[in-house]
Amino acid sequence: MDISDLLMRSTLDSIFKVGFGVNLGSLSGCSKEGAAFARAFDNASEQVLYRFFDLFWKAKRLLNVSSEAAMNRSVRTVNDFVYAVIDRKIEQMSSDQQEFGARPGCFDNKYLRDIILNFVIAGRDTTAGALAWFLYVLCRNQHIQERIALEVRAATATGDRDVGAQEFTASLTEHAISKMQYLHAALTETLRLYPAVPIVHSF
Repeated sequence: MDISDLLMRSTLDSIFKVGFGVNLGSLSGCSKEGAAFARAFDNASEQVLYRFFDLFWKAKRLLNVSSEAAMNRSVRTVNDFVYAVIDRKIEQMSSDQQEFGARPGCFDNKYLRDIILNFVIAGRDTTAGALAWFLYVLCRNQHIQERIALEVRAATATGDRDVGAQEFTASLTEHAISKMQYLHAALTETLRLYPAVPIVHSF
């Protein structure tokens, strides 16, 4: 099982759902558009990384050939999807404002696109990467794994009972999470050992 890929898709879905109210469906594969966006986003991010090693990438971009032609196709797919999200949201907000007698505002779609992509870049890879390394550390240190499990059970008052995902999620209140100090320390130490952003790049 490629846990890193599952975490990447999960965090991408979460960002779009929480931030923009869009069900991307990249984890379940239920949305073709969402899956195409996720692939294009990954491909564009990977190509940006390769630019560090390709001395001729600017010439390729100028001529729109080879890897830079693929990069342009990926960026076009990303833009099409994000602009569609923006258009739907603007239409929804305009309807809501007209219903309550307010005037629709003016939006710069390119600016909104940049904000959305910044959210995705900042929250997706960093969160998924940190969680993947955290799971790696737990798998190598069973005593840490057991201590975290005990702390979570105590904080959520689930004890030794086997609870379902819905009940467990409901028990993860802000108060319960604030009592998970060892878990917080373990996550922080994981970030120290394996930084979420070892290098910074953008497209």
